[in-house]
Amino acid sequence: MKLSTKKTFRALLTAGTLTAATAFVSCQSIPVIPEDMSAQELIQNGQSSSEAGHYKAALHYFNAVVERYESDPTVYIEAKYEIGHLYMKKKNYTAAVPILEEIRDLYPQVTPGTLPAAFEKLAKLDLARLTPEQLEKAHEAAAKRTAKQ
Repeated sequence: MKLSTKKTFRALLTAGTLTAATAFVSCQSIPVIPEDMSAQELIQNGQSSSEAGHYKAALHYFNAVVERYESDPTVYIEAKYEIGHLYMKKKNYTAAVPILEEIRDLYPQVTPGTLPAAFEKLAKLDLARLTPEQLEKAHEAAAKRTAKQ
């Protein structure tokens, strides 16, 4: 091969690789969720996406559970916890704190055994990992959002 042909070949190979990589990444961003997917399938897919580092996809799955199964308190609370925990993993405490506090505060208001006890404990553990300053900052941000509405 001539030198210019080698350069052209490398340029085409590099361009093709970048195009394929871009298509692969963009396909992973937000999945299309079938209407007949069960709550447990949605949660499992969300957890798998989260573990793989595909946080947008994970949030999409968990939010689908909240929207589609809001009348099922067991599934709803699990999806809400997963959303709050995902925000904790991303260090987005401003988003995580209101969700985790909602879960924590909900349990004393319901009949014992109505909701899985694990999510109350997990929410409390996530909240306990935050410093007082992080909690205060999250509360201030929530107050600002409320004031704007």
